[in-house]
Amino acid sequence: MATIADVARRAGVAPSTVSYVLTNRRSISSTTRQAVERAIRELDYQPHAGARALRGARTRVLAVSVPEDGPYLPLRWRFVHDLSTAARAHDYDLLLLTGEETVADVRRVARSRLADGAILMSVLTADPRIPVVRELGFPVALLGRPDDPAGLPWCDFDFGGAAAEAVRDLAAAGHRRIGFVGSTDAEFRAGLSYAERGLAGARTGARSTGVKLAVIRSSPVRLTLARRVHRLLAAPEPPTAFVTVHDVPGLVGILREEGARVPTELPVAAVASTSGAEDERALTRWELPVAEMTRTVVDLAIAAIDEEPGPHGGLIRVQPTRGRNRST
Repeated sequence: MATIADVARRAGVAPSTVSYVLTNRRSISSTTRQAVERAIRELDYQPHAGARALRGARTRVLAVSVPEDGPYLPLRWRFVHDLSTAARAHDYDLLLLTGEETVADVRRVARSRLADGAILMSVLTADPRIPVVRELGFPVALLGRPDDPAGLPWCDFDFGGAAAEAVRDLAAAGHRRIGFVGSTDAEFRAGLSYAERGLAGARTGARSTGVKLAVIRSSPVRLTLARRVHRLLAAPEPPTAFVTVHDVPGLVGILREEGARVPTELPVAAVASTSGAEDERALTRWELPVAEMTRTVVDLAIAAIDEEPGPHGGLIRVQPTRGRNRST
């Protein structure tokens, strides 16, 4: 079965141009239109049911691709809740794609036009969903930054910038040995963009200040994380402060079990803080701007559907919030 990408290649145009011809949503030159229509006939391309029924019709549905894997289920559904709120402001509903076959699900929705467009969450540095939406000319916005976002709107929290700033903040307070608790082994193996950029940012902050950065990965298994933290603290020159982009309350609890007084004697800087727990509010933290991220990515997706200039996406930066007991 021919796809919109096949038609585009035969006609020598972009997939989006084929979409414009099919939906009459943009003025197309007669020469280009004829080339597209000829390619459609030659390939026996069958437009999706919605286009056949009514050109330019809208489902008023946004698909949200939410991979199931990962340790942050409560946070993930907080994002989904706020995405739904932001979508309703545009009179859109959400279609959640939560199965294990994320690529196949996105392809199915794009081909059938069950939704007008999609938001991709938990974006990988080399995300296999991206070639699919490019091939099919399906409007999307990315909640996360891949290595190659060219041509696709995206937004993300500046994990790297916040981690670098956290290290510099502690260095400015006189700390020369800093422990960095990064994302989990599974997140690094999967290639989740925030995991790699958070670590890269912390290393950038360490290089720029000359501090020694001791890196460990977090773990969803508390005992595993506790053993890794213990090895750091038992070293001849242990860290005098920590930066974490993972389970802040869990890390604080482990440090206190080791006899550390957090944050008065052993500061902890929290990047992408979310829990709002009492212990977390006492720390210097860079809070994850969930509401701003979800509003922005929905606006970007709607703009992609409407084929109009969207809002400025890119990296979202936040100022640190100082706790009652300043950690630096």
